[in-house]
Amino acid sequence: MSVLNNSAVIGLLGAPPPAAAGGISRSLRFNSSDSAYLSRTPASAGNRKTWTWAGWVKRSALGANQTLLEAGNGSVYTLVWFNSSDKLGILEDRGAGGVYFPYTAAVFRDTSAWYHIVVAIDTTQSTSTNRIKIYVNGVQQTIDNSYPSQNDDTYVNSTNAHRIGYRVGNSAAISAYLADIYFIDGQALTPSSFLLGIR
Repeated sequence: MSVLNNSAVIGLLGAPPPAAAGGISRSLRFNSSDSAYLSRTPASAGNRKTWTWAGWVKRSALGANQTLLEAGNGSVYTLVWFNSSDKLGILEDRGAGGVYFPYTAAVFRDTSAWYHIVVAIDTTQSTSTNRIKIYVNGVQQTIDNSYPSQNDDTYVNSTNAHRIGYRVGNSAAISAYLADIYFIDGQALTPSSFLLGIR
């Protein structure tokens, strides 16, 4: 899956993307009422067990399910999203294969702040709590609820459609600014891989 921006620099830890005349450099604004989103369907599958999603997010609405990334066909899918309690997490619905949905213990309700988010998945790990790691502003978050089975194949990196900012068949479009979104195939990375400082 390609990235929105292939720049090597994201910004300083805890600082938003650099400002530019007329707005925030390298950002896109999403309004849930518009149902606008970015989409790509990979021609071939990548590593469905190990991957990283990272980017800057500034929320503009709270208290609703809001999707950062969806991969799937609407019936079965993997989501990276904020739930209606404003917790950040993963939701995977495998249909008859079951559901898992780990979320952060913390809530994220500051609409004036840019959050740097890293979601690292590695289902090959033998310890369940190492299979999903979520970092916000460089700090690893405590996660509640269920984890995927070892060696689970997520729908991310499958040949299903991948969407940024929207969940098909559900009112879970995001209202937020997104900037410097990265997707890394085959590696579960930490924030130090992204927070390089401004060159």
